[in-house]
Amino acid sequence: MSAIRQILILVVVTAGILAAGCTQSITEPQPAPAAPPVNMTVPFAPIPVSSQDGVNLAYELELSPAGNETPVPEKVEVIDPATGDVLWSLDGELLAKLYHPAASPPPTAAELENGTGKLPFPRISLWFKVAPDAVPDRLVHRLTLNLTGSGLAPVTLTGGNVTVGKDLAPVVIGSPVRGPGWTAIETTAPVTHHFLTQITMNGVTRVPQRYAQDWIYLDPATGQAAAGNVTLAKNFLGYGREIYSVANGTVVGVMDGLPDHESIYSAPPATVATAAGNYVIVDIGNQKFACYAHMVPGSIRVGIGDSITEGQVLGLMGNSGNSDLPHLHFQVVTGTPSFLGAEGYPHVYRSFDVIGGVDQALAEERTSGPDYPVTRLWSEFGDYVTFSVQPVPQQNNLTENWAVVRFP
Repeated sequence: MSAIRQILILVVVTAGILAAGCTQSITEPQPAPAAPPVNMTVPFAPIPVSSQDGVNLAYELELSPAGNETPVPEKVEVIDPATGDVLWSLDGELLAKLYHPAASPPPTAAELENGTGKLPFPRISLWFKVAPDAVPDRLVHRLTLNLTGSGLAPVTLTGGNVTVGKDLAPVVIGSPVRGPGWTAIETTAPVTHHFLTQITMNGVTRVPQRYAQDWIYLDPATGQAAAGNVTLAKNFLGYGREIYSVANGTVVGVMDGLPDHESIYSAPPATVATAAGNYVIVDIGNQKFACYAHMVPGSIRVGIGDSITEGQVLGLMGNSGNSDLPHLHFQVVTGTPSFLGAEGYPHVYRSFDVIGGVDQALAEERTSGPDYPVTRLWSEFGDYVTFSVQPVPQQNNLTENWAVVRFP
């Protein structure tokens, strides 16, 4: 039953009408319920994926406004309809970060076909964790809208029913890098540029980097990320390190020859063609593709059509494309071998050890000050890293944001 103006008044008028010796009830027509100002759908159902702190559910709630309404979300609640429990609730500043309004003016037909970040419909990005024994079968959403732009009172709707993809499973893969000292950023959290980037291409809006990770190498003894002049990409300790295939497969995409950016934070505006820099895409079966980006020019050791094995070297970590500093951008997609034109698909690593972590809150606090440039962060990065007394072994998990790990 609609939650908008849920007042359906049934008036029954009983008149003492003598007709053929019986009493007849006359029922007045019921007013039609008002149409909801938006419809809610989930374009790509969440697939449960485990990490050290729980089971991640990551997906988007798309809003299709009816008529000329201008809905503004005030609150979103994710509910398990089997129990009625609210699994996650967001409003205020967090909701503002996760809400993507429709573009105005709307994207052109050419943009929708060739690739654009402009959205034809508003969306809300949702990423939260549940306990391993509490993964719901279905989700439903309770959405409170502010309609003051249309001169209407706030309204609360329930919808966006979706079945959780328990029948699917993340891709289990090996290691894209090796040894101790690797930290993955922009992952397992709602506010990351990977998860929040919505791309419309070939007429379909997707989140190609939903589960992507940026791997940065740190000295496993000191936690430092660079030595010497940190404004130079070549001085980062991960620059030039080997990148490995995470699975057996066939190379289906290669880009080489794009220059590395000598200085950090100096990349020119990205395009669809250059965003990944020098890259390799490998078909790992079942319509899943492993994507490796930002390699050193001239370092790629495979070509299109090559059959490769897990652990084979693909190239070297660099700073090409849409890259602020040397790192490996890694993602798995489904449907088509494309960094931006496919849907992001979850992956888990077969084995790794958590050996420490980065204090993200402290780093953000210090870098927010006017006298602490981001280049200083990287020169003092060891100050934010804490190593564990004992490693914590992990199997078939996704790495948490800012965890420091050791790969076999």
